[in-house]
Amino acid sequence: MIHKQNVAIFFVYYFILCCLGSPLCEDIGSETPISHLSTKTAYFNADKDDTNWERFNNEVKDCKAQQVWLLNRHGTRYPTGNDMDRLVRVLPSVAKQVVANYDQGRGCLPDKDVDNLRDWFPPYGPRDKENLQEMGFDELYSIGEYWRDLYPHLFNVEYDPYKFKVDFTVKNRTGQSAYHFMRGMFGDDAIGTIEFPEPHSPNFILRFYKSCPRWLKEVYRNNETTYKERRLFTSGKEFQSVVHAVSARLGFLHPLTPAQIESIYDECRYETAWWPLRKSAWCLPFSTYDFEVMEYHQDLKYYYEDSYGQPLNLETACQAVSNIYSHFSNSINLGRAKFSGIFNFAHDKTIFQVMTRLGLFRPSQHLRHDNFANMKNRVWKTSYLSPFAANLAFVLFGCGDDYRMGTFFQGQPIPLAEKCEGISCHWEEIKSWFEDNADTCNLSKLCMLHDEL
Repeated sequence: MIHKQNVAIFFVYYFILCCLGSPLCEDIGSETPISHLSTKTAYFNADKDDTNWERFNNEVKDCKAQQVWLLNRHGTRYPTGNDMDRLVRVLPSVAKQVVANYDQGRGCLPDKDVDNLRDWFPPYGPRDKENLQEMGFDELYSIGEYWRDLYPHLFNVEYDPYKFKVDFTVKNRTGQSAYHFMRGMFGDDAIGTIEFPEPHSPNFILRFYKSCPRWLKEVYRNNETTYKERRLFTSGKEFQSVVHAVSARLGFLHPLTPAQIESIYDECRYETAWWPLRKSAWCLPFSTYDFEVMEYHQDLKYYYEDSYGQPLNLETACQAVSNIYSHFSNSINLGRAKFSGIFNFAHDKTIFQVMTRLGLFRPSQHLRHDNFANMKNRVWKTSYLSPFAANLAFVLFGCGDDYRMGTFFQGQPIPLAEKCEGISCHWEEIKSWFEDNADTCNLSKLCMLHDEL
């Protein structure tokens, strides 16, 4: 049942829209903020910070890259099974009703966009679920080319299975991402000769959270704590204003549910990622302000589910981080790198939790349901931190008798500000932190449920 207060607020919106020449309709057709669509932002659309190159190049000017450890989120994909079921269940009926509203003289959509919805059907089917979409192929191919061109002495070479280590999760989209990355790095002729490993589960490097009963119970399935801020934000004035405005622009006589609004937003995000030069009709009812609210709504979910919002998230990626240390320290001890590249392909949760373990992009205050306005310029934004194909890389440089480690986010150098000074780190400067991480990392103990003790 719709809350009476919400109905009253909605009719205020609708009266303004219909009777007072409201600016609500003026936002129809405004630009979709393609770089601010949370975790469904396409990699080519995502913001990237290239301001650190000069300082970084000065720090490593007498050094040579020896080894790269890369963590890459899968590329742009089709919806997951659950999302696809929800979108197919919700959107066709919403599209049909929006067209009926228009035919009865309600709503703001232009004729051509109503026609798009009149003919709309889901551009995906059961065979597509969770697989990469074509844009994802291009993203990973481009990233492979990027690293080949950045360090040609390591990667612009013939493929050698003894010099490159590849790993990915059991999900098709990560294996497909690995394939297209290697195709970009080594070329179409070589890709047929590359033998990819069989994925395994559990994978404590790339999907550690799935094998952590404590995290699943205390964080992922903890509706009371993990999703409290998002739940409060959903019922708050900012999100409800989006519900009312979008519903009115689409000509509804009653406000849509938050779940329906989220489905419209999700389809807008998917279609924008797949076809960035098109204008998805599902994006039209959202104003610039509405997109900011919806992005924050997503941020509240991932901040507590995978990042600084829950203390356990600071610890879960310790084994993935230990893997970086293991490869780099072995290379230093041997005086040469066994592998030129260690390439890992995983998911947004992996990216978020590894970043959290490293202290990257820590906000000055927690994201909450009541500080949206104050957090407009926050450093922790899902659109920036984990778009499709987001990647985090660590490069070991030999500098004569010294070593340095560079950290790269989306292919751009960034400082590990909480761990060392400079854009890159002297190995001796960061080594002790890596050793402490490895010494204290015990996933069996960390992930044990308290009632198992």
